Amino acid sequence: MLLEVLVLVVGLLVAVGLIVLLERKLDEAYAPPKAEAKPAPAAAPKAEVKPAPAAPKAPVVESGIPAEVVAAIAAAVVSLEGAVAVRSIRKAPAGGSRRGVWGDAGVLANTTPFMA
Repeated sequence: MLLEVLVLVVGLLVAVGLIVLLERKLDEAYAPPKAEAKPAPAAAPKAEVKPAPAAPKAPVVESGIPAEVVAAIAAAVVSLEGAVAVRSIRKAPAGGSRRGVWGDAGVLANTTPFMA
């Protein structure tokens, strides 16, 4: 029984590998031909020098938020989104969450076993 299952699993893995290999070969066969590289001209004209982009303005920060928190939030946003500018940082409203009462009840019911 165990040998039969092992043979079946190995056979399926080989079949999947062959299918992937076949798809790769078909993609290479039907891919558009690559353009040949042209030699560079002997003397390229000088490009216009563009001024450097202006530094982004400091974000508008709600009073009571320390500078370290602003720096941490800005660093987190840049690490997740790439080259973006943080325009403003403000505290979330104190009254409830964005999910509403039923959403909070669902989160509480599904996370209570992990809060021991």
